[in-house]
Amino acid sequence: MNQPQLINPDGKLLPEVEQRLFAARKTKPLWAKLVKVEQEVETLEGRETVEPGHYLCRGIHNELWPQDAIKLLSNYQPTDHFDTDGWQQFSPKPDAAPVQAAQIATPFSVMAHWGKLTGKADDYIVRSSLVPTDVWIVDKAIFEASYERLRS
Repeated sequence: MNQPQLINPDGKLLPEVEQRLFAARKTKPLWAKLVKVEQEVETLEGRETVEPGHYLCRGIHNELWPQDAIKLLSNYQPTDHFDTDGWQQFSPKPDAAPVQAAQIATPFSVMAHWGKLTGKADDYIVRSSLVPTDVWIVDKAIFEASYERLRS
């Protein structure tokens, strides 16, 4: 079986991926809980550790991922809405910096700050427009339901 192609060797996206990036913005809220005790969570890209003081986030398809408080609060505004399990709703800030994204046609992997992530064919590579080495993967269905492509 072929290994998914690493598309950010040496911390930079491959030129053929870089040239296909487009600007996008998150449009859907997420739910989050502040983590008090270190825990393991199964994300779409693999098993990850959530550190105390970070948030465990839940997206539109009930997918889970860890996120540090600074990053969460720079891109999302907490609301007064809590569900019965204590998850708090956070809405995307309209003035948050957009991300850069590209759909990848084949299985791929990236080295994120927190470890290696693997995406399926047609998933999206997403990169911070503020920190070009900050990359992650978003499932195709989730990306297309929760991000909007910005006009150039």
